[in-house]
Amino acid sequence: MTSLERVQAALSGTPPDRVPVGPFVGAAAAPLVGASLRDYYTDGAVIARAQHVLWQAVGHDILVTAADTYYIAEAFGLKTTHHEHALPTVDEPLLSTLEEADALRLPDPEADGRMPVYLKALEELRVLTGSEVALRGTGTGPFSLAAYLLGEQAFLTLLADLDCGERGEEDRLRLHRLLDLMADTTAAFLRAQIDRGVHLAYLGDSLASAEMISPAMYRAYALPYHQKVFASAKAHAAAAGRTVFTLLHICGANQPSLAAFAETGADLLEIDHKVPLAEARRLAGPAISLIGNLDPVQTLLLGTPERVFVESGRAIREARGADGRFILGSGCFVPPGTPLENLRQMVAASKTEMNAQR
Repeated sequence: MTSLERVQAALSGTPPDRVPVGPFVGAAAAPLVGASLRDYYTDGAVIARAQHVLWQAVGHDILVTAADTYYIAEAFGLKTTHHEHALPTVDEPLLSTLEEADALRLPDPEADGRMPVYLKALEELRVLTGSEVALRGTGTGPFSLAAYLLGEQAFLTLLADLDCGERGEEDRLRLHRLLDLMADTTAAFLRAQIDRGVHLAYLGDSLASAEMISPAMYRAYALPYHQKVFASAKAHAAAAGRTVFTLLHICGANQPSLAAFAETGADLLEIDHKVPLAEARRLAGPAISLIGNLDPVQTLLLGTPERVFVESGRAIREARGADGRFILGSGCFVPPGTPLENLRQMVAASKTEMNAQR
């Protein structure tokens, strides 16, 4: 099997020749082509070259275009600072009041913010890899996007005020209009990525974590918009006659909300290292695929190759079902400085587990 075939089999419920491997390596790949972090997240061609070199060095099955979180928010006018050796930071929130959100308009993913950077990365990766490897796109979730524009603290305070009745129905409706616009924005961006050949349409919305909001808040303010984004992506892929799987990433100890995550329409849930894979499987149910969940810091960055190998084997044995539906990955972004040998050991463990099954 090619890497792409392996991933597609696993996500379709057909046992692949071995468990696919897809660590969440974003900007950590920049040094492989001598690029700074700023070079990486502002130039799609650099992303593509670095991911291609990483693939040649490690032999994993999924290449990642994601690097940072503000590229869509910048399309609305959010001011950020781009640091040469760090990811972007926000200068100040775009909106000082919720009422100002009424003036926002849907941006163009082909031209606005840094969305074109990530579209370019996909175009270049298709040229470099053909149809051999699975391409994972990027997309910031509606909940997080709204928080970036208002400021995370102000946004979460607004939710708390609504929850306890300190803000009225007009503000609740205005917030839902903002979230709906954020969902439309991310959906348009995912459709543009599908047009460029992405195989895994990704939605990352980690501020919607159970460590940040209650399961009830997730169902009220995040779930409907995740469903909208994924439904749009699936309809667009179907109309184009393409096989595209949807992926939801939300960091944290999400046991209280995992059942709701499985209702989003995602084909694949990325599981943080804080959640035991067996528990994630039980809570999410057997029909959805899982990817994860090696600890990015303690295991992949700081661990020995031997530890990575052992932990990878454990994850495979714990999460793989009789019908596949598991991809070995990291719980979140792999940190810069992670040894390539540690990533290679994930692939080695997958091959060893495959041989042990025969």
